[in-house]
Amino acid sequence: MKRCLHTLLLSYIACSISLMTQADSLCGDGHWDPALNLCQGGAGAGVYYPGQENRNQQHTPRDYYGAIAADVVEGKESARANNHLSAAAAKQAALQGCGLPGCKVIIAYKNGCGATATSSLRNVVGGIGDTPEEAEQNALDKCAQTKNGGQCQIWSRAKCSYYE
Repeated sequence: MKRCLHTLLLSYIACSISLMTQADSLCGDGHWDPALNLCQGGAGAGVYYPGQENRNQQHTPRDYYGAIAADVVEGKESARANNHLSAAAAKQAALQGCGLPGCKVIIAYKNGCGATATSSLRNVVGGIGDTPEEAEQNALDKCAQTKNGGQCQIWSRAKCSYYE
């Protein structure tokens, strides 16, 4: 019985060390504080959850790009791409999502929202804005200025790409 308790105690200690080592590895530049059950930044830099960045590190927001492509030949398809790290990547993803030979990028946007509107098959225009509603209204306004007859309507509802 005594030997069994000794083995159990050694197993518990080994497991605890293993868990603390795992938690420490998730703390990045900091270390695991078992009393707080949180990561502690170096030199009193604050506490944060394992797997998160040290909150006191300098954070540089990044830009996110989006694009909308539409089939302007037959009007069968449209596709959006959001939260890409470059305008080129967003445009390529939108074209791939659209997938038809008649697809072309109608609008691309950065850290905002995009929508498309149409009044006829060959008249698809895009609008951008800070909110989905603003992007859709801008697309409708642009459509009204360039329409080839017919009533303007939203073709691709607004979606957004925002910086963190």
